[in-house]
Amino acid sequence: MPSGQYLLPYEFLWEDHRQPDGTVQTWLILRFLAPEIGKEKGKRSFDDVADDLDSLCKGMGLEVARVTGGGVSQVIVNLMNAPIARGASDANVTQYMNAYDITGGSCEWQ
Repeated sequence: MPSGQYLLPYEFLWEDHRQPDGTVQTWLILRFLAPEIGKEKGKRSFDDVADDLDSLCKGMGLEVARVTGGGVSQVIVNLMNAPIARGASDANVTQYMNAYDITGGSCEWQ
């Protein structure tokens, strides 16, 4: 990773989301354990790892979307310092996320 942190792949999910116009978008969610992130002194902040999120979309996100048949319109990259269920919150767990539109073949931050 650009930040130098070590990440452990945790979970890859595909979710269908109905849009207001009735169309359905497929999102690819890439979730990683990142034990070095957090709000505490000495931990990596969002700014410290923002390039990692971009790199994960451009590398793994685009490739996983391609090899699994395409049809993915968004990639969500999620870093968390401890395992937590998708959509859950816990004051003791730090999560950083970015969403990217990939319909143009590249990762466009949303």
